[in-house]
Amino acid sequence: MLPEDSLEAALPTIKFLSDKRIQHFYDPEQKSGKEIAMSVGWSGHIAWDIYLYYSQKSEWTDVPPKPVSWIHQVSDEWAKDEHYYTGEDLKRELSVSLESLLDK
Repeated sequence: MLPEDSLEAALPTIKFLSDKRIQHFYDPEQKSGKEIAMSVGWSGHIAWDIYLYYSQKSEWTDVPPKPVSWIHQVSDEWAKDEHYYTGEDLKRELSVSLESLLDK
């Protein structure tokens, strides 16, 4: 989502998230961001800086399912809604969302 985004720029970030359950990929056409945007009601936009929570029963097929909960940091006017948080509010909401998912 930045002009300097490239495969070379993305590769070093792999070491920050090394959990075997995480699948890293580079998406130069932003296909995943467009599909995720549609799943949260942002048709015509690209999702980025977004935290998505899915239930264990969620199935990913041709398109991503709607998340159980989601939070973002996209500051564009079209994205400012009840899911937008930053700073301490973001930390709190990430924790609240995770706790509510664990209760399900």
